[in-house]
Formats: sequence, structure tokens, C-alpha cells
Amino acid sequence: MLNAAHRLAVIPKGFHEPMTDVRADAQIGATLRREMEEELFGRDDIDSTVTDWLRADPMHPSRLSEPMRWLMDEPGRLRMECTGFGLNMVSGNFEFASLIVIEDEDFWTRFGGQIEANWESASLRQYSSLDPQLLTELIGDVAWSNEGLFALLQGLRRLSQIGGDRANLPAIDWKVQ
Repeated sequence: MLNAAHRLAVIPKGFHEPMTDVRADAQIGATLRREMEEELFGRDDIDSTVTDWLRADPMHPSRLSEPMRWLMDEPGRLRMECTGFGLNMVSGNFEFASLIVIEDEDFWTRFGGQIEANWESASLRQYSSLDPQLLTELIGDVAWSNEGLFALLQGLRRLSQIGGDRANLPAIDWKVQ
């Protein structure tokens, strides 16, 4: 996505913070699910920059968007992995690069029309994991934020290992020069 600062970034992108359940929300997966709901599935009621969190359980299954509820209904439909961790020397933030893979191929047919970027994005771009030329151009784009490029490359590295026939990725040299 092109974020509000007009830099390329991956989505979802968010700050890891508890909502209401300090212990359960400490899991990175809780933040990833919340950010998916907010930034891709239209749940502005869980955006701490827009509203206060007043619900006792904002991520209760009865409150989930239709796409998220469908993903959570069957084990194996959604895969979330931390692909990298770093200290951003520019911002001073800890960065958790993560990969979210929707394993069920019916998802896009069912819910593709409901996916939209929230207010944090100036635009949204869609790329296929089967188009290595377009992905190579994306990697080389000078508009990347530093943490966005880190997250993208870590995600592509992992996707190349697990994507099977759903991924035809460009070769990336991971050696430090």
C-alpha cells in the first residue's frame, strides 16, 4: 500500500498493543488479526486512533467481520508467522515482520470484493505471488519505507519456502556482501 506518508508499506501494519485483555492481547497473532480486521476488513471500531476501546471483548467471534469469521471457523484456513525481528535504527521501534497466508483458495472468490484499505492508505496495490517480474519491479521501487521493504523481503523469503505451486517468486540473494 502507499501509506499516508506516501511511502510503500505492507498491510496490515500496526503497533503491537493490548486492546482490553492484557494477557491474551500480548500475543503477536492478536495484533495481526486485529490489524487485518481494521486495515483490510473495515472494522474502524477497533482502531485506537479513531475511537476508544469500550467493548469488553472487541475481537469476540460475534463481532468479527464476515471474512475474518470465515477464516477463523476452520483450522488451517489462515497461517500467520513471524518472519523477522529487528530494531529499526531510524524510528527506534522493534519491528516484527510477519507473513499472513490464506490457505483456502475459496477466500478470494467469497470475500475479495470486501477487502479495502482503511484511512491509513493513500492507495492499494495488488500483486500476485505468481508474477516474478512484477514482484521484482515492486522490490526495486524507491518509494519503500525501510521497515516495509524489510517486511516484504522477509515475507517473500518465507513464501518461497512454503508457497508450493502458488508462488513463483523472483530469486533473492540473501548473502551479506
